[in-house]
Amino acid sequence: MPELPEVETVRRGVSRHYLGRKLLQLSVFGPRTVRRHDPGLLGALRGRTLCSVGRHGKYLLLGWDDGQVLVAHLRMSGQLLAAKPSEPLLLHTHAVLRFSGAGDLRFVDPRTFGEFFLAWTGSAPNSAGGARPPHGEDVASMAAEAQAMALPAELAGLGPDALDVGPAHLGAALAGRRAPLKALLVDQRVLAGVGNIYADEICFVARLRPDRPAGGLRPAELRRLAAATHSVLTNAIAAGGSTLSDQRYRDVLGEAGSYQFEHKVYGRAGQPCLSCGRPIERATIGAKSAYLCRRCQR
Repeated sequence: MPELPEVETVRRGVSRHYLGRKLLQLSVFGPRTVRRHDPGLLGALRGRTLCSVGRHGKYLLLGWDDGQVLVAHLRMSGQLLAAKPSEPLLLHTHAVLRFSGAGDLRFVDPRTFGEFFLAWTGSAPNSAGGARPPHGEDVASMAAEAQAMALPAELAGLGPDALDVGPAHLGAALAGRRAPLKALLVDQRVLAGVGNIYADEICFVARLRPDRPAGGLRPAELRRLAAATHSVLTNAIAAGGSTLSDQRYRDVLGEAGSYQFEHKVYGRAGQPCLSCGRPIERATIGAKSAYLCRRCQR
């Protein structure tokens, strides 16, 4: 859990509240939170200004005015929550970023799979080092720039962001592949950002069975798959993502998403299909569950 729509919702919240602010302090309490390098290296970010908030797939890219990028991956249970410095830390708070004039951005992760690490894009978005205004048209342009920022080398193995793909990419990526369609949709090397929830929803909207051999899709089916990928993810972002029964996903302000109420198949085994009335089935594809309607999906 969090998948692309949830991470994009968090990205927008971070951008809205912290873009253009100077980092006063960064504290790491969880030993697993920064595990790719010495946590002390994060000290280099103190005094830097947050000048871009990007995302690729499920990864957040916090860009600073010296060209460094703090990459954040929420994985299964991570949350980035806004808080006042005076508020007590929640249980499982593993890192705190304190910003001038904006308070804290706190990383809470009960299962400790999430991580931060420093990377470099090779360019400094704001080489002068001066703070940019946190509100107004400049923020909008910075957010747009953030989405187009270069990927750090550490993320080079990821496929294209799922919001950016079309039928041509899907056709090339799936050609000759005998693996089930869902297995490739959730493969981050093929498509960055889609996980179990949205793969099932995309397959249903595209009217494709998740267990079909991915390389056998015809051009019309690839067009449906690309359109469904974009529409499902876009609608989920508009709803603030999906908050499941474990309540672990929250946006920056601690609010739940609402797209779970729009799920067509995910988690609905035994319930009637919203299109034809036949009971939704739960199947196992590889080591993962999949939800589908065998009448509507071919």
